[in-house]
Amino acid sequence: MIERIDKSRIMGLAGTDLDKYVENDFKIRSGLCPNGHGLMMADVRGQRCTACGFWTNARAELEPQ
Repeated sequence: MIERIDKSRIMGLAGTDLDKYVENDFKIRSGLCPNGHGLMMADVRGQRCTACGFWTNARAELEPQ
């Protein structure tokens, strides 16, 4: 099970929307595009969205089903 990070344990620059950061982090670790395009494709260096081109070196924390 993938859990959201506790925003009280992170710091951001003034004006940083920590709620949005936490939600996007959760989506990425779940294998979802943070821009709302659905599942991302895993590649050798991380994962990417085929719809918008978003790429991250963070791997999805998915468990085999």
